[in-house]
Amino acid sequence: MSVVPKYLTHYPNMDSELPFHLKVNRLLHGFESHRHDYLEFSYVIAGHGYETINGVRHIMQPGTFTLVMPYQFHEIQSEPGTPLTLYNCNFGIHLYSPSEPLPGIDWLSAEAQLPPFMQVDDPDEQHRFQTVLEELYEEYTGTAPWRHSLIKAKLTEVLVRFDRLRRSLQQPDITAPSAIQDRRKPRDSVWKVIQFIHTNYREDLTLSGLAERFGFSVPYLSELFKKAVGQNFVTFVHDVRIRQACGLLISTEMSVLDIALESGYGSYNTFARIFRESKGMTPAAYRKSHWPQPSGAE
Repeated sequence: MSVVPKYLTHYPNMDSELPFHLKVNRLLHGFESHRHDYLEFSYVIAGHGYETINGVRHIMQPGTFTLVMPYQFHEIQSEPGTPLTLYNCNFGIHLYSPSEPLPGIDWLSAEAQLPPFMQVDDPDEQHRFQTVLEELYEEYTGTAPWRHSLIKAKLTEVLVRFDRLRRSLQQPDITAPSAIQDRRKPRDSVWKVIQFIHTNYREDLTLSGLAERFGFSVPYLSELFKKAVGQNFVTFVHDVRIRQACGLLISTEMSVLDIALESGYGSYNTFARIFRESKGMTPAAYRKSHWPQPSGAE
């Protein structure tokens, strides 16, 4: 019987003002096959093993940097006796505003088929990566003023260094092999729609409207959507909107009604119903459960 990969829906700080999490993990055995709708990068410090992304396997060893895009299936295996130690970072698509492209990555072009990993072998380049990751971790675990701004700046530097280096290491004959093109074509096509939803969730979004905008038939887009994200269109749109609402509830003092409108819901009753179905509580209760308790509170 085949094993269905887990669909992870949360990571620490996901619903906060800064949807970013970084830690150093030591994997004795690895991490089972899974996917999620946020981005993830890893950088190996020690140990040896393997990682599989959408069925393609590569070696992991000191200096291996991997960037996993949303909805990709991936798993990690450590070799016996040489557990992997690596930086692991999760961050949301919405960390960068709609006017800011993800640094160094163009998801909508053919270059999105660049390999999702690279091996940093040059000692000087390894030192640069190690240094910026140490600085990023120090900021993330600290409390200094302007830490959010510096965290984002350091993250941008990491992504740009990764993309520059992997482009410099690319061979002309492997940038877009036909086998990879055929396997990825449906997901690359529908990704235009997925990115549009992430950046335009406030609009009145319908499957028929998006199909017309991007040149799909409605049944075909519906099929591609389920294959790409494992959810139907309506559920996915609600998830994106509720995630935005959670961030606003925690990080602002906006009224719940204003948050409903800001998250793309024209009706407060609809927003409250969908939120309760998703989170198991009302928006007000969710906000209260995440706000700091007064000193001395039990």
